[in-house]
Amino acid sequence: MLKLSRLVIVVCLFPFQAAIAAEVSMLSDWEKAEPGLSYGRLEDFPLPKSILFSIGPDDLLADAEEWSRRGVSAFFLDFIAREWSSDIWAADGKAWTIGASDEFFQKAARANEVCRRIGSETFLKISFDHFFEWSNDTAWQRIDHNFRQFAIFARDTGCTGIALDIEYVGLQYDFGWEGYTYEGYTRGDLIRKIHDRMTRVMQVLYDEFPDMVFLTFPEQGFSLGNVIHTAWIEEAARRNAPGGLHYCTEHTYRDPNIRRMFCYAWTCNALFDKLLSDRAKKYWTERCSIAAGIWPFGFDNQSVYDPGMPLEEFRQGYAASLMMSRRYNWIYSHNCREQLIGRGLDKYTGDADLRAYLRVIADREVVTTPKYVALARELRDLGLRDYTSDLGWAIGPGFAGPSDVPMLEPMPIKYSDPERLQEGWKLALDYYHGKEINLRKHFGTQTHWMLIGPFPSEKGLTGHSVVYPPEQAIDLAAEYDGLGGKVRWQEFQGQGSQASVDLTKVFKPTEQVCAYAFCHVASPQEQEVQVRLGTNDAGKLWIGGALLYDYPGEDTAWLDHAILPVKLSKGTTPFLIKVTNGVHNWGFVFRITDQQGKPIGNLQYLMKE
Repeated sequence: MLKLSRLVIVVCLFPFQAAIAAEVSMLSDWEKAEPGLSYGRLEDFPLPKSILFSIGPDDLLADAEEWSRRGVSAFFLDFIAREWSSDIWAADGKAWTIGASDEFFQKAARANEVCRRIGSETFLKISFDHFFEWSNDTAWQRIDHNFRQFAIFARDTGCTGIALDIEYVGLQYDFGWEGYTYEGYTRGDLIRKIHDRMTRVMQVLYDEFPDMVFLTFPEQGFSLGNVIHTAWIEEAARRNAPGGLHYCTEHTYRDPNIRRMFCYAWTCNALFDKLLSDRAKKYWTERCSIAAGIWPFGFDNQSVYDPGMPLEEFRQGYAASLMMSRRYNWIYSHNCREQLIGRGLDKYTGDADLRAYLRVIADREVVTTPKYVALARELRDLGLRDYTSDLGWAIGPGFAGPSDVPMLEPMPIKYSDPERLQEGWKLALDYYHGKEINLRKHFGTQTHWMLIGPFPSEKGLTGHSVVYPPEQAIDLAAEYDGLGGKVRWQEFQGQGSQASVDLTKVFKPTEQVCAYAFCHVASPQEQEVQVRLGTNDAGKLWIGGALLYDYPGEDTAWLDHAILPVKLSKGTTPFLIKVTNGVHNWGFVFRITDQQGKPIGNLQYLMKE
């Protein structure tokens, strides 16, 4: 789901069938650090506490002081209650020991005492790892009981608060999830049930731990996951809970540019401004905050301990996370916790000096360029105004395939049209409130293709760079050696309102694989158009035999993620897309528009020339 690699766009200048003049217009200025900025510390600009994700009680007892020296002063306390179905008193293997006699309780209490002594904070972390039965009243008696015990454990061991990670049941946040039958209930009924269940979860937590500081992640856009988040903010506002709710972001993990980071803070604030009641909006601005996440090493879920970005880009991204975060920012330590504390650095064999990256975290410097300091103060206060002129980008709802869930995303000013933005907001809010919308028809996406696959791709998206036969020549009658046997071209026609092509519904297996989509585009005249593409994960696009788009990393299939201005010739032009998947979602979304993003009505999509 998360964008973790760098964008590479290739424009080939060798002859090809159609006369195409391509100007690449993407996020180029946001794919690198803003030049010419100054860094340092400011006396009148307090820094947030940096939270480490995540650490168990034993490691915390051993290393809390060393982490403090390295710029980390808060921790997600993990490996006690893994997820919502856990019996927290059984973590020590002795379910009959409850309270102070429980071994994990004792360890957590000792760890929290160490943290209090050095000025650090801890948050008991619980994940959502199993799907919920929203209408099962008996199950929810047990679930409420579990959350009550989590709150008692966190309160009595001396935790600062609780953190709930709702990511791992993300499929259930899509109205189209296979578990939703809509037999005897509507989308609106489902929304109300989720809101009621999660309001009750927050009530149980606050009943036992009224002073807790509450953190939650990741971002959920306009999905059912945000029904959960807004329910929690509304309940916290109803109680005027003193600790606030702090919204931990993942889309900021590897952003190298301060304007992009700040734009994302604006995006999150704008989203809640649309979804919360007046009382909750007031509470949001007074007691809550955005906590930007950073992923330093081990990018793309690989155990490579590689920063994956130049030092200056990491420095700017980390500085921006400190500036946009009023109370906390956080550091994701997947596969790299030992390296972050300075151990096992010899496991990395690349050229970068990991110690220099660790110094950035320890030094905790911000960008001192005055205009960015002023912007950071505003964004921290969660005041809402139009920052387009300050940041050079607009914001509006985007749609992420293959599930087509709306999300709020920055967009280039030159491609943002006020009328289209208003339409996008209406569509996204209609979706959030349970109305069915036809995204394919509205945006004019192309879901009719010839498809072939799957072909193998080893771990790390290596299939993206392998030249399989469809890249050499298009022969729709041919068959090739694919993953698990012979593969042939097959015609695919998307059904219903789906705007994107979900390749997991077409091919098996669906992980560590790649596939191709092909069609001819017939134009009655030469015309300037925009080819708009989003892929999950890595993607390539050939137009008329020329490779015009090459993105080698993990990504989400955002509508209009890549915008390629193209001069389309009169007649037919072949289009070939390659999509390589690592794990989970696999698909793409494609359309051809005018300069304002409106579908071109005079084009035909042909499976055969």
